[in-house]
Amino acid sequence: MDKNRHYKIALVLYTSGIDYDDRIRKEILSITEMYPNISFKIFAVDSKNREEKGITSYGVPYRIPYLKSRNKYASGTHTLQKAWDFYKTIKKDLRAFDAIWCADPETFMFVLMLHGKPIAWDLHELPLVFMRNPLMKYLFKYLENKCNVMVHANNARLQFLYKNGYVKHLNRQFYLRNYPLFNEIDSEYDERFKQFTDWKGNSKCVYLQGLMGPDRADVESIESVLAINGLKAVVVGKILPDRMKIFEEKFGKNVLDERVFFTGQIKQLKTPQYIRQCFTSLIFYKNTSPNNWLCEPNRMFQNVINGNPVVVGCNPSMKEYVTSNEFGISVDTDGTNVEMIIAGLKQLISNYDFYKKNVQNLSDQMMWNSQNDTIRMIIEKFI
Repeated sequence: MDKNRHYKIALVLYTSGIDYDDRIRKEILSITEMYPNISFKIFAVDSKNREEKGITSYGVPYRIPYLKSRNKYASGTHTLQKAWDFYKTIKKDLRAFDAIWCADPETFMFVLMLHGKPIAWDLHELPLVFMRNPLMKYLFKYLENKCNVMVHANNARLQFLYKNGYVKHLNRQFYLRNYPLFNEIDSEYDERFKQFTDWKGNSKCVYLQGLMGPDRADVESIESVLAINGLKAVVVGKILPDRMKIFEEKFGKNVLDERVFFTGQIKQLKTPQYIRQCFTSLIFYKNTSPNNWLCEPNRMFQNVINGNPVVVGCNPSMKEYVTSNEFGISVDTDGTNVEMIIAGLKQLISNYDFYKKNVQNLSDQMMWNSQNDTIRMIIEKFI
């Protein structure tokens, strides 16, 4: 890299909302802090699907293009046509950039079609679409050859791809664990947060986030909290109407109103406000796919960094992190066994001071910035 030259990087992304995408925010801020001669612009597809330009809350310009295909086809269908539409719509914009950073497996079309520019492919999830048949596997291996670097969410996922023959050039492969940046927290407390603290009162509260459906053990997590007298729960993040209906049918609306607070979707920098009002968190990903089984969710790290011991499932990455550091309890279920979750929660409560002391003594080795050396290696290999 020529340090006297300014490099413009286009970041292409599929997201539920740019300001809610914590990993992208941390990657961009770290890179631009270490390399003042690098700037980013984000090109994103989100659920609103309307033409929009602006600046993110962390100071990065973005464009969200309107895509005809996303109105034409139902959600989750015609993935190839939508990917092509995204690429075709912004390909002229990309000519002004020195390099392209592709985030998520869905941006494969850019890796496939772009030539003559450095490409980084940042796989926040395992690329399950390329695991359907040998032809898709062959395509993924071809895409690897086009990348200057590939970035993975953790070492377990990288090793999964390597052992199963999806990647072979380990000198191009890096991983960044989704550690938090907790020197950043929203200093403004809104009306929703005040409603929560008034509702919570002096009760002990369990932090639940990302209960997006049965794969996240949404029903089991709420049931486990309700099984222990005196506990309340705060559920942070969007809940789909069909899941809320299931909660109300199973637990009763009155019980939920009294003991479970739903915040709705909030910005990432507000999540620590709620975490710090809680004493623990339940974090479960059922073994329904390699992505779920090998996950390391940001909210696990967030709770620990903020001093909360956690109860997690038997997923290898989460179990190793929690048990090796004695940051809480790993129960022998992926979230399907409610009785085991309840027993784990009771065990944590009984030994709370021990686990609380361990997370309070946590060093900076598990903060996002501890990976700065890896980020430097990625950039030097990328550009």
